[in-house]
Amino acid sequence: MSEENYRYTSAPERRERLVQFISDQGYCTITELSKAFAVSEMTIRRDVLRLAEQGKVRAFRGGVGSLSKQDMEGSDYRLRDMKMADAKRAIAVKAIDMITLGSVVAIDAGTTGHQVAELLPPDRGVTVVTNSFPVVASLIGRTGTEVMCLGGLLHPESLSFDGPAALAAIANLRVETLFLAASGIGERGAFCGNGFDAITKRALIEVAERVVLLADSSKFYASAMVKICDWEAIDRIIIDDGISEEQQRMLEQQDVDVEVVTGQEFGVTVEAVL
Repeated sequence: MSEENYRYTSAPERRERLVQFISDQGYCTITELSKAFAVSEMTIRRDVLRLAEQGKVRAFRGGVGSLSKQDMEGSDYRLRDMKMADAKRAIAVKAIDMITLGSVVAIDAGTTGHQVAELLPPDRGVTVVTNSFPVVASLIGRTGTEVMCLGGLLHPESLSFDGPAALAAIANLRVETLFLAASGIGERGAFCGNGFDAITKRALIEVAERVVLLADSSKFYASAMVKICDWEAIDRIIIDDGISEEQQRMLEQQDVDVEVVTGQEFGVTVEAVL
């Protein structure tokens, strides 16, 4: 999310720009809006209350969204885990190649990140920070791997932890690499289907030295309306060879390192580095 303040000349104009800003992001916390518009959180709360009464936004505890409740909940983890299985495995193997001995990495909640945890060798001596219940479950008892679970509320749809406890834990961390998950990608950046997860993802991006997006090619066609970040926040994307030439050109224009992998039933090969 951009930190540049939205310019306005009056309270009504500020509220109009708030609606635009919230619509663009999908979901925002009161703190984020206060920072973006350079006003107090109390002022933002009053604005949100008025806009909610007018039916222009949806108010949630600690935040505000432009989506319906169904959209905010996100898709079921088990359904997503079954899609693009070979591609996700290939992407995970390439991601593991980037993990150096003794490093501190964050694995975001997502099915491809779960594959990274499943395939992570025990000899790396790494520390894994995660908000994903499946990642924690996969790494329990893994010799040579330390796990830091970001606590908070567990969402049954995404099997992810979030909320004030998770955000407070993230604020005190610094990780070398974040393996970021997204439900959809496009010219405007990365998106997810759960507004609360988006806030956690943005917080992880803030504390990461390098952000690597793990996304299979189906994410170009997925409907996900909550914006996580622009492309400028992402250093590298690992994606399978199902992307089109037009999509490749778009990624090349974003100043992001792009690695395209090919997943096969009994092995994984790297097809190209763009």
